[in-house]
Amino acid sequence: MRAIWTGEIAFGLVTIPVKLYTATRDLTPQFTTLHKECGAKIQQVRRCPACRRDVEFSELAKGREVSKGTYALFTKEELAKLDGEEGGGAIEIVEFVERDSVDLSYIDKSYWVGAGGKNSRGFSLLRQALAEANRVALAKTKLRTRTRLALLRPHGNLFALEMLRYADEIVNVAEIDVPESKPATPREMELALDLVKALAGPFDPTKHPDAYRAAVEAAVEEKAASETLAKSPEVEGVGSEGIATKEGKVIDLAELLSRSLTKAEPMGGVKKAKPVDAPAAAPAEAAAPAGPKKAGAKTAKKRAAG
Repeated sequence: MRAIWTGEIAFGLVTIPVKLYTATRDLTPQFTTLHKECGAKIQQVRRCPACRRDVEFSELAKGREVSKGTYALFTKEELAKLDGEEGGGAIEIVEFVERDSVDLSYIDKSYWVGAGGKNSRGFSLLRQALAEANRVALAKTKLRTRTRLALLRPHGNLFALEMLRYADEIVNVAEIDVPESKPATPREMELALDLVKALAGPFDPTKHPDAYRAAVEAAVEEKAASETLAKSPEVEGVGSEGIATKEGKVIDLAELLSRSLTKAEPMGGVKKAKPVDAPAAAPAEAAAPAGPKKAGAKTAKKRAAG
């Protein structure tokens, strides 16, 4: 599989070359919006109601409403500067937390993380250390244009990188009204536990396929066989709609870990330090810059949407 992002995991003075891969794919059936009368594809036009004309993409700006009908305007470049360089070009570990302390409601999107250099010793060491300590890494990273919180956890011979929602993006359960109910009787609890046991089993999502997708595919095949198809006419003049690491010399990994430990702050934080290449790390594959370059290090970002 082709990596979508090449870079490094950074913690303390240690940097580990890695590659990022898509972990999920959306297989929801997609439909094209057509004109029912002739079968032509419907165009989405950017139109200004005040100027009464279509506008080009270059004429667009982003606006944040400050009062009804009044907006603070931002260009693409201004928005990029607001996020700064923090997290750009690296999966920067800020804390190690207990594996079971992260509520699943925080998880947004998942990626696989593999070793990025020929020497994967640092990659394997971090993975094994986290597995033995039963902890996961809380990190900051910038994918696309925004710095996000992420969870880095061992997964077999790889890491899983799970993008997290921020705390204030989770709806407080106290806002949901739950009616009071009487405690269950011993008999009711016994029957409920019997039902749980009867339906208990190992987690195997392959036993529960997407029935909707299968139904759509069957319906498409049926329409194709009966030739009840719409031919879209041709319209003249209308078209169809991580982190690069430096070449490094061999560095004592134990020494880097020891030096990082002396810089560790209370509560598991680590003081910012200039990243140093992992021992005998081969240069990662070239990737496009992720944003403004940091002094003394190349940066990169994902090459394709995940």
